Amino acid sequence: MNALSAPPGEEAVLPYILSPVMWPSFQGPTFSALNHRLLARAVRKTLRHVAPDKHPILVSTTPTVSGLFRDQTFRRKVYYCVDDFTEWHGINGRAMHRLEQETLGACDLMIATSTSILESRSAFVSASALLTHGVDLPHFSRATPDPASPLAALPHPIVGMFGLFDRRVDGEALKAAALLSPQASFVVIGPVVDRDPDEFRDVPNLRFLGPVAYSDLPGHVCHFDLCILPYVVDDSARSINPLKLKEYLATGKPVIASPLPEVVRLAEYLTLADSEAFPRTVASALTTIASRASAKRKHVHVGLDNFLQGESWDAKAKRFLSDVMEGL
Repeated sequence: MNALSAPPGEEAVLPYILSPVMWPSFQGPTFSALNHRLLARAVRKTLRHVAPDKHPILVSTTPTVSGLFRDQTFRRKVYYCVDDFTEWHGINGRAMHRLEQETLGACDLMIATSTSILESRSAFVSASALLTHGVDLPHFSRATPDPASPLAALPHPIVGMFGLFDRRVDGEALKAAALLSPQASFVVIGPVVDRDPDEFRDVPNLRFLGPVAYSDLPGHVCHFDLCILPYVVDDSARSINPLKLKEYLATGKPVIASPLPEVVRLAEYLTLADSEAFPRTVASALTTIASRASAKRKHVHVGLDNFLQGESWDAKAKRFLSDVMEGL
């Protein structure tokens, strides 16, 4: 493994990766108890090897390890709640709710990535904090177009989105937008999960390019003229805080997004459009982009740079560490 890089004057830490053997089910107390024993045994054994005589802190992004939160091995137990797993497609919501309630009741601190998660769970924990996702601003703001990208050969304007393409994406809004603006190239970069791209086979100007390496992503996105984030806005989406949203904003491209609660909080930096209005809003934006290009004007949001400077992952990491270590 390659050594991790660290800022000058700071020590890089290479984490030990443990892959414990566990039963592939958490449905019911029997399987949960079995997995807790398997996991606890593996974690204690590993800690004796990699951190002897230490007083470890437990941080988990999943409630499926709820048994560890009752373990007295840890001096502090933090549940880093990044999504509402009870609403995930294909997951037993009732079992996940039970596990999460156990985790919330046993943790010392819950850190939530969205206001919805914080508000819906803070009553069940002794302490809670909000910490939204960050962004690697230089990675997306300083990139140049990759001439080898498949997008380099597409006709402009290019309307694009990247990230996981699953059931949460509003496929009908995307399809309608592409059909209403046939002169534009619509592009999706990222893995397709629980969706069949063939449902868009009647949309000739929509292309699925598949996943690309994170290091290469900005070079592809530089070809975009407009970034879009069409999501189905329902109960299962109320806690979503799309990681890609601030990455979109960091590119300096105009952004059109569905009115998810966390997206609405950034409404001053983008354009909101529900499913019905999405196609017309995209078409209008493309008209504006064409006129701006002819007048050689840039897309500018007053205050966006200052906002994004304070949203760096470095700043988020320092805040996370401060919250975790408070009082210790």
